[in-house]
Amino acid sequence: MNEKPSGQFFVSLAKKLVITLLYLGLIAFFFYSPLLVNCYGTHKTLNVCAFTETFSPEAIARFEQKTGIKVNLTYVELDEQIYAKFKINKGEGYDVINASDFMVQMLQSQGLLHALDHAKVPCIEHINKMLLNQRYDPGNGYSVPHKWFMYGLIYDKSFFKIAPENASLDLVFKQPSDIVNQGLAKMPYKICMLDSPIDSFFLASLYLFGPAHELSDTVYDQVTKMLVAQKNWVECYTLYTVEYFLLTDIVPLAITSSNFANKIMRYDDRFQFVIPREGGILVIENLVIPERSKNKELAYQFINFMLSEEIARLNSSTYGWTSAHEKVAQILLDEALKQRLYIPLFDASARTRIDDVWLEVECA
Repeated sequence: MNEKPSGQFFVSLAKKLVITLLYLGLIAFFFYSPLLVNCYGTHKTLNVCAFTETFSPEAIARFEQKTGIKVNLTYVELDEQIYAKFKINKGEGYDVINASDFMVQMLQSQGLLHALDHAKVPCIEHINKMLLNQRYDPGNGYSVPHKWFMYGLIYDKSFFKIAPENASLDLVFKQPSDIVNQGLAKMPYKICMLDSPIDSFFLASLYLFGPAHELSDTVYDQVTKMLVAQKNWVECYTLYTVEYFLLTDIVPLAITSSNFANKIMRYDDRFQFVIPREGGILVIENLVIPERSKNKELAYQFINFMLSEEIARLNSSTYGWTSAHEKVAQILLDEALKQRLYIPLFDASARTRIDDVWLEVECA
């Protein structure tokens, strides 16, 4: 009588074991596939890890045709996915990585990036000087800026009675009813807020305390209270779907990136993108070479090719972002604008505490 249930139990257990092993195999393949390519692929092969919509298929094809180097592309959406790869295998198997400013700082501090020979990256001479020598990589010893964008406000000009030069983070962090009472908005409204804990925390602390302040218990407590209160008028925490919420009139206001804002404004001229009075966020995406790369000379070729004027223009026009090449930039980053933009850089302990703040906001 008991044999049948026992047999079913072991069959079920075996199935679960097979599924578990399959998932582990897929995870291992995700992290170690570049190593397999290096072992069994052709001699001249370059493994590149990049954000989506960075290198156009045509640019990759032209590089391969010109150099004879086969490019294997791995795509990611977030810097944290890049960091996960380095946590697993120290970046081994990759030759060029597309990383944001703060991630360059994190990886370099752990000795995971190759120190660049500037004689081998002549393309750096054509990078907008405003993007060079930033705090996350003084002297650009480990990174070459590739593209950049800003986080600011995009709003419906028919909904708000605000001149661009007067736009403020008040619109994001104050009760919408207060904005209505000031005669600046038609009616109470909801907004789209960034889904990044670091960027949201930074903008909130910038609004409350200004750009020059030390992190303290008071800062964490007040930012937490304001973000929890703000949740009452946040329709969605998002970056990639903000276009949907604006164009369907679900919200009249969002914090978003300049490249997404440009797409929206080309589609509908009701909208205006501005850097608020208090300031905004500058994001610089870079090309770096992992210290464990076995193809550093090929990596230098790839970086110089992608930052040549012709190819930088091709990639930028394909996806609509702003190139770091000084002759290709769609937006002028001058000293006046740079003074109003900040790069959020936090150490590991601050990042952990900011994650705790965000968890409290999510659970409120």
